[in-house]
Amino acid sequence: MSRNAGSSSESSIPSPMRNLFQKSGSQAVYEMSETKKACVMRVDMPGCPESDLTYWVDDNNVHFFADEPAMPEYENTGRKYGGSMVFNPESYNVKKVKVKLINGVLWITVPKIPGKNASIDVIERIIRY
Repeated sequence: MSRNAGSSSESSIPSPMRNLFQKSGSQAVYEMSETKKACVMRVDMPGCPESDLTYWVDDNNVHFFADEPAMPEYENTGRKYGGSMVFNPESYNVKKVKVKLINGVLWITVPKIPGKNASIDVIERIIRY
C-alpha cells in the first residue's frame, strides 16, 4: 500500500500546525492510500455531521462538501470543508465511488478497473464558496 500525506507543494501556503492534543496516528489533514483494488482517501472534517455531507460525481471527478455547525454560544461560526478529487477514467471506476463520513472523518473509496495499471497522484484544489 502506498501513501501520500496531505500537504501543499506551494511554498506560499504554510504547513498546518501539529495538533498537540493528538497522541498517535497521522498528523496529515488528509491521506491517500492505494490498495490492490482501490484508491482510498481519508479527510479530517472535525465537527461535521454525516447528515451535512454533500458529494457528487462529475465525469472523473469526486466533489465533497460539509459544514461544521455554528455554535453561537461560543462565538464559533463553524468551519466549512470542501474539495475535489480527479481520477484517471481509464484506471478507476469513479461511478462506483463509496463515500462515508464517520465521526468527523471522510472516507472516499474509488475502485480500480481490473486489469488496468493504476497509481494515485494527488491533485490539490482549494475551493472557496
